[in-house]
Amino acid sequence: MSRIHKTAGYSRQERRHSLLERFTLHFITVTLAFSLLLAAAFASLFFSFRKTFYQTVQDSLRFYDKRISGELDSELSSLIESCSSDPEIIRLRTAKDRNEETKAVTRIRNMLSARITLHSVIQGLYLYYPEKELFLPIYNSGGYNLMKGYLFPEFIRDYLEKHIQDGGTPVNIPGNWFLAHSENRISLMRVFHYNSIYGGAWIDLDELPGFSEFSGTEAIQLITDREGHVLYASSSLAEQGYSGDYGTALKLPLEKSLEGPVAVRIPGVGRRLVVSSEQSFSDYYFTVLLPQRQLFWNMRHLLFLMALLILWGIFFFVIFSRMGRNIIAIPIESLMVVTEDIHKGNFESRVEPPNNYTETVRIIDAFNKLISEIRDLRIGIYEKQLQAREFELKALKNQVAPHFLINCLNTIFMSAQNPARAEITNQIITTLSSHLRYTLSDRSVVPLSEELEYLQNYILLTQSRYPETLSFELQAGDEVMEASVFPLILLTLTENSVKTGLIMGDPFLIRVQAEIFYRKEKPFLRLVHTDSGTGLSEEKLEKYNHIFEHPEVTEKGTGIGLYNMAMRLKLLVGDRAELTFRNEEGMGLSVEMVFPYHKYAETQEQAPAVKGQDGGIR
Repeated sequence: MSRIHKTAGYSRQERRHSLLERFTLHFITVTLAFSLLLAAAFASLFFSFRKTFYQTVQDSLRFYDKRISGELDSELSSLIESCSSDPEIIRLRTAKDRNEETKAVTRIRNMLSARITLHSVIQGLYLYYPEKELFLPIYNSGGYNLMKGYLFPEFIRDYLEKHIQDGGTPVNIPGNWFLAHSENRISLMRVFHYNSIYGGAWIDLDELPGFSEFSGTEAIQLITDREGHVLYASSSLAEQGYSGDYGTALKLPLEKSLEGPVAVRIPGVGRRLVVSSEQSFSDYYFTVLLPQRQLFWNMRHLLFLMALLILWGIFFFVIFSRMGRNIIAIPIESLMVVTEDIHKGNFESRVEPPNNYTETVRIIDAFNKLISEIRDLRIGIYEKQLQAREFELKALKNQVAPHFLINCLNTIFMSAQNPARAEITNQIITTLSSHLRYTLSDRSVVPLSEELEYLQNYILLTQSRYPETLSFELQAGDEVMEASVFPLILLTLTENSVKTGLIMGDPFLIRVQAEIFYRKEKPFLRLVHTDSGTGLSEEKLEKYNHIFEHPEVTEKGTGIGLYNMAMRLKLLVGDRAELTFRNEEGMGLSVEMVFPYHKYAETQEQAPAVKGQDGGIR
């Protein structure tokens, strides 16, 4: 009974002194409440200010459009009415006498000049009589460069002559205001047709009054189409850093900017708020790019308040972080040091409790115990894996060596039948002896140069058996010769090709390619073995490319070598090895192997190969 009471008392005391639990609860509650309140308040006020700012600018655009539209309608309505009622305009159309025509032109010019005031939006009016090829332009002289403006009416005349057929019929002339270009100037142009008289007006956008008055000196004024393509930009676009061709490279989210504020980043200019309003006198849109800092300037009082709240939050965080460091950070730092050692493979490190808090001591004790158990378990599993791997490798090598030996002995026997080939027979026996030492050695890895040397010896042996039949090509640079590979990786493929594809008297080619390439800055070795045989059927290719799922490929004895080679590659390299079978165009079967590259070292011969963390042969 006393033991039970003692344990219960210990539990109550432990819970009563749990600083970690108390700190975590208070810290999370206060931090979340403060963060949510601050974020909600700032977001609400920011979007409210931005919406109000957007609405104010858009209302100004609509007011400006209404002002421009009213003036344009008044000017054009008056000019159209004159075409129907002014006797001079009518008389000029029917005048036959040269003097009468000259007088009418003078009076019409005076009449049109009187219509354009110094403060008029319109930069010029014109009348055009196609049957007389007579073009009468009138300029607004108020602050307007006549030399630059003179070129534009010439463009209007060319435009009208191009779009008016014989008989005075207009072709493809818009019924509203539209953009027209003259050299380096952009203008809005209007054309109307009354009886056989054409008239209209133009507005030079660079001289358009009042466009920048409502949006401030840092705003960029644009005219865009419905898709958001910029058709005209004021000089402030280039002055503020934009250097591209805005006509092709700049597209704005017009639809969104008509419904609410939307921010975009302009190359060379920075982040801007887009505000648009449809023009009532054309198919275009007034668009303004406003600097974000202008919005923040309007919110400076709010930002000041936010800064005070942030300072209070920093003070709050500093106080609680000092508490948290003693309770959480220091123990975690101790655990991280040991974790780094474990990551490097050192399971001998242990953590010393940095304080006497109950939670810290119990967690660290459990952590140290866990490390010890993992170390013991890891050693046991590793030893079992090594034993299993060595057994499987030896079994596979024992399958390969007798197979090769039988073929070589057969070659020696055939060569020995001819006394004249005694020297060649001795050379074959010497080469075979070297091959047996190579294939029956306990080494698990060799340099690629050594594998290629014995591969070429095998080619020579086979060429002795099949004269003028077998040829060999090697495509490999010096940098791959020190690559670490397992023995017989290429020799097995060559032996398989000779066994299944070579026919006495028919030319047969073996080609080996080797190269180093990089993936994510890590070197890989690619080996490609190709023969000039008949290749494999699509069904067999599918099975060989999934050879571990189809062990039946070895049932008739033709696929044992390929299966053994694939199995050794998997055992020594692991999942990072790639093995691909395909039929090469113009050749026969091609086998491609890819695995991490490692430079061969002499010390590798002293112990069985094991896979590194990157899957390479070590």
